[in-house]
Amino acid sequence: MPLRTGPLNATEDLPALRGRLDTVDAALLEAVRERLEICLRIGEYKRVHGVPMMQPHRVAAVHHRAARYAREHGIEPAFLRSLYDTLIAETCRLEDEWIAAGGAGAGEPGRRAS
Repeated sequence: MPLRTGPLNATEDLPALRGRLDTVDAALLEAVRERLEICLRIGEYKRVHGVPMMQPHRVAAVHHRAARYAREHGIEPAFLRSLYDTLIAETCRLEDEWIAAGGAGAGEPGRRAS
């Protein structure tokens, strides 16, 4: 389903639209937090099992899925590629921190690996 808009309905004033946007933003932020936590679990698995952190085939699969989604929904593929590049970079940073700390404390608010 491509991106769409249409005429405003009677209940869509600016505060209502912004309220809906705030709700979506909260869900987006929660999804990003959850994604990063899952990535830390993956980092722990990699640390314990001696798996290299960077998995180029997995990164390519994530980008491919995002590009397909972009095409199907009328979103600029470069935007989603940039978004995933940012998410992947943060994931790598957290995994590096997690692995360097031996799985302890990295990624927790206010705590940094030393």
